[in-house]
Amino acid sequence: MAAAIDACAGQPEAAWSGLLIAARETAPSAAVWVQPQPGRTARLWPPRSHSPWTPTLLRGALHWAEAQGLRIVQAVIDSTDEQAAVQLRENGFPRLVDLLYLAAPSNPKQRQARLASAPSPGVRFESIGDLPSPRLVSLMTQIEDSSLDCPELHGVLSPPQAIEGFRQQGQYAPQHWCILRHQEQDAGVLLLAPHPQTPCWELMYMGVLPAWRGQGLGRELVAEALRRTLSGGAERLLLSVDTRNHPARELYEQVGFSPYAWRSLYAWIAKEP
Repeated sequence: MAAAIDACAGQPEAAWSGLLIAARETAPSAAVWVQPQPGRTARLWPPRSHSPWTPTLLRGALHWAEAQGLRIVQAVIDSTDEQAAVQLRENGFPRLVDLLYLAAPSNPKQRQARLASAPSPGVRFESIGDLPSPRLVSLMTQIEDSSLDCPELHGVLSPPQAIEGFRQQGQYAPQHWCILRHQEQDAGVLLLAPHPQTPCWELMYMGVLPAWRGQGLGRELVAEALRRTLSGGAERLLLSVDTRNHPARELYEQVGFSPYAWRSLYAWIAKEP
């Protein structure tokens, strides 16, 4: 939490209204921060799990989120942190999904898998253009249908809310927000974000429309992401995937990704009115 607070030190005062502190007479004892994010969402930075104030602070965070009209508050913790997991579950933040974090070198000489140096015939990538983009909203709505990634979150955020969240993740680079065109039809979406403070790019989102699945277009998306990462001067491409999404995991492993972390997502989701 301390690192996140330092990184957001210049934020306006309203950004700190979700910082709840349990204080002794002389000094703070524990704290929780509900960090507002776009689209009526927030990230939860939980207190240290061994603090006796943890249950009170987590329930306070939940009440604060409800009062603010938030749609979802998410906490990501190490999957081996059993004490934190219990505290979250018992205080209104059930586990939704386990996430596998993967990385692949952008340099093809460092990967065993061979990928084409250019898109296959009949495949091209077209910039999405300016936001808001009704075209992107339509494509993401279709991609969510039968998607195996985090089905518990389907319908929680509207596509425009999800898009705004992606826009503020990493460095927004509209030239690397692309639509995959196959046989002159929209077939998939690829959203990338450079992270200039690190030698990495992030694959934030990719998906193939249901009508085009099973035709190797997922591999085309990943290959394009790696090509752009290399041409952008970054050493690695990072992504995360639902551990239950075995087709995606198999694809990532085939093209040279390897795991570097395993984390769990816990979340409070507002009830529909």
